Amino acid sequence: MHLKKYASNKLYIAVLTTTLSSIQTIAYAEQTWNCRQTAVLWDCGSASAATLSLEEDTDQLALLSSLPAELAEDAPNTDTQSNNKITEIKDNAVALDSPTVELNRERTKNNKPKTTQQRNSGAIESKAPRSLQSVVPKTPQKAPIIDDKSSNKPLDETPINGQQIANDYKHLDWYPYTSSNQPRGVCKGRYISPQIAVNSSEDAVPDINTVFVSADQSATEIGKESTLKGNVDIRQGNKTLHSTLATLNQETGAYSLESGVTFRQTGMMISAARAQGNMNEEEVRLYDTKYVVHDKNIRGDAAVLIRRTKEVLDIEEGSYTFCPPGNESWKISASNINLDIAAGFGRADDARLKLFNNTVLYLPVFYFPIDDRRKSGFLYPSFKFSSNESSITLPYYFNIAPQMDDTLTTTLFSDSNILLENELRYLDKNSRNRFSNAMASKEDSNSGKRWLLGLNHEGKYDKITTNINYVRVSDDDYFSDFGSNLNTDEGENDHLDQSAKVTYQADTWQSSVLVQQYQTIDNTKTTPYRRLPEIRFSGSPDDNFDNFDISYRSVLTRFDRDLDGLSAAERTTGDRLIINPSITGEFRSIWGYARPAAKLWHASYNLNNQADNINSKQNVTVPILEVDSGLLFDRDFSFQDTDYIQTLEPRLYGLYVPYRDQTSLPDFDTSELTFTYDSLFRDNRFSGDDRFGDAKQISLGLTSRVISEQGREIISASVGHAFYFDDRKVRIDPNDSSLEENTSDFATALTWRPNKRVRALFDASFGASTFKNSEMTIDLKYEEDPDHVIGLRHRFTRGTRKQTTLSYLWPINPNWSSLGLVQYNWLSSQTVDLAAGLEYQTCCWKTRIVIRDELESNNKKETSIALQFVLTGLGGIGKSPTKELQDKIKGYQKREYYNANN
Repeated sequence: MHLKKYASNKLYIAVLTTTLSSIQTIAYAEQTWNCRQTAVLWDCGSASAATLSLEEDTDQLALLSSLPAELAEDAPNTDTQSNNKITEIKDNAVALDSPTVELNRERTKNNKPKTTQQRNSGAIESKAPRSLQSVVPKTPQKAPIIDDKSSNKPLDETPINGQQIANDYKHLDWYPYTSSNQPRGVCKGRYISPQIAVNSSEDAVPDINTVFVSADQSATEIGKESTLKGNVDIRQGNKTLHSTLATLNQETGAYSLESGVTFRQTGMMISAARAQGNMNEEEVRLYDTKYVVHDKNIRGDAAVLIRRTKEVLDIEEGSYTFCPPGNESWKISASNINLDIAAGFGRADDARLKLFNNTVLYLPVFYFPIDDRRKSGFLYPSFKFSSNESSITLPYYFNIAPQMDDTLTTTLFSDSNILLENELRYLDKNSRNRFSNAMASKEDSNSGKRWLLGLNHEGKYDKITTNINYVRVSDDDYFSDFGSNLNTDEGENDHLDQSAKVTYQADTWQSSVLVQQYQTIDNTKTTPYRRLPEIRFSGSPDDNFDNFDISYRSVLTRFDRDLDGLSAAERTTGDRLIINPSITGEFRSIWGYARPAAKLWHASYNLNNQADNINSKQNVTVPILEVDSGLLFDRDFSFQDTDYIQTLEPRLYGLYVPYRDQTSLPDFDTSELTFTYDSLFRDNRFSGDDRFGDAKQISLGLTSRVISEQGREIISASVGHAFYFDDRKVRIDPNDSSLEENTSDFATALTWRPNKRVRALFDASFGASTFKNSEMTIDLKYEEDPDHVIGLRHRFTRGTRKQTTLSYLWPINPNWSSLGLVQYNWLSSQTVDLAAGLEYQTCCWKTRIVIRDELESNNKKETSIALQFVLTGLGGIGKSPTKELQDKIKGYQKREYYNANN
């Protein structure tokens, strides 16, 4: 049956014309009852395309004599029809306009109804004129509303080892993976939404104003309601209802389905004991239900489930979970649950969070996410238990607007102190902004109220970019006492950055203005100079000569600082102008290259508070000449039946920088660079702009690479050495003696990637005469996949540092995984950081516990336990160790991101 919404008179006619007995108040039809309406036409076709005699046609037409008077004028002349002498018509159709009814019955030769067990929800469409006519309709298409035939089952539904699994949940559209298609992860199956079939290509886009009804049997009480039995299907657009017993009200369009109901729409399935609804409304009410939302991995049950619209479900006395069928590890049970799939959030009233069927949390009102979209509400708390102080943190999220949100976090400490932290984020088409502030109830004896203030900004306005990074705290001990849940700088090297920068980028030049200062939170360290401001201008003209590139750089900076407690050269402030033009040549061929360059470094100072023996005006100009050149040789070779290319790349670098006296220059921002292989080929051994090192040297380097046929670099090994032809006199501290060595240490660098899993990096320097190691960094990493990672890092600087860090992430079995970290300081013979953890994960929840023993800055050990319980799709409860360990355990941050997005 095909019903048009808001057309109760058409429903009445369609039901009436399918009645086989014209003299009984209650009539029964045992052939397939299958009608549909397209536009204003009714179409009712039987299960088989049986032939009907003219006599049978006459019986059909006689049935129409009982039609309402307003439709009788459209009835045909039976005599005219008889004179046509038509002896056989396939699927005879009778058409009426407004409405039009097509009726087809299959009878036996004695003109009695023939019982048939065949069911076909297909229908024949007629476009007949107002007068009655015999037509040969289109061939019916057999397309079930829900195609559950084995031929359309998922290809990977084959039972494992030829046996059906013990727990079969295909009635909830849950299909197990086979051994051949098991993806990475702990889930053993997934939801698959069956295809909702259509009757013809013209129905490819479902029409929500059209309703299809089909059944095996029907019984109609004229003018009241119809009873449908057998395989009853109702389809409206991509929404279907299936049952074995249904009643339809001819006037109102109300229906009731009993004896087991299956409701489906795209991406959703609901099974129920019974259901009620109306063909003129979207709402469907189902009782004693189990429901599944396929793409969200949501399922649950309900005493009453009301499908308001295709995106909204109201659940009474029901539950909600992300766990697969047969797993009740966690669920939310509530008196009322509203799932708004379009909005991406749910609300539960009188909610109880159950873990393993035990209620662990009760909330009068509980909001929870269905997907990743944002909504205001409480986020999950975190807990920290340590030997020094324990705390609980509870954040609340405000979804102010699509481009603005705010998070207010309350932290309660075991000593009864309270910390309030707030982070406001704002995003527009030109900028990203974050404003952070915090207040603590715990007062400091020196500074009173304790607080934090932070601002981060990144902007892009055509050719102008802007950056602001500002953080300030009330006292030096703020971070050590409270830590921070805010995304702010916690003072690397104990200096909090406070800077703002504006940059203009033109086609051939750029300019920037920087204002910067620091807050030092370690009173044993001197605060760096403020830049108030620093103006940079650099560029390279378009019309360079062939093979030559001209560039220039100029920097004007005013350096200032608080002079309290400072003495001697530390009190010097002033202005500095740097001018640094250069011209560089580039000559390259397939066998080598040469890059000669001529540069100039000029520094001009206007000083204040300088020593008495130093003039306020200081100037120095240093010319630089350098030539960087190299050759390239390569050969093909084979190893273990695999072809490779090996290169040999000798490199020669010459540098001439004459000595210029710089002993009277201040030290605003300069430090000496660490000696590595790359430093052999730099023009200056200092960072910053207060010193330019004198040099008369030649550096030799040799690099060899092994490259696979696919172009992947397997090995890259380099060794280099410099020869000095004069003492290097320029030092940062004028009291330091000159560097008198004739040669440098040997510098080495090695990168080895034998396969995609292993990577080894080695950088080291060795004394030229003793070959004793002076600097070394070893970095080894094995990564089979994001869950199997082992890392080893060792750093050594003679007399200063000798520290090793070993970390690993490694599964024990598909559910259990372990992690660990050991960081050891060989110079002090003590463990700096020690962490060990276990993780257990299923398809719908996971838990991790990490025990950590860390050496703090005050040289005291802090032992802490971090426990986290994560409910898949709902969130995590407990403190995550990710923030503390992500920089020390290799692959930790990558694994967390990968697992969250796969």
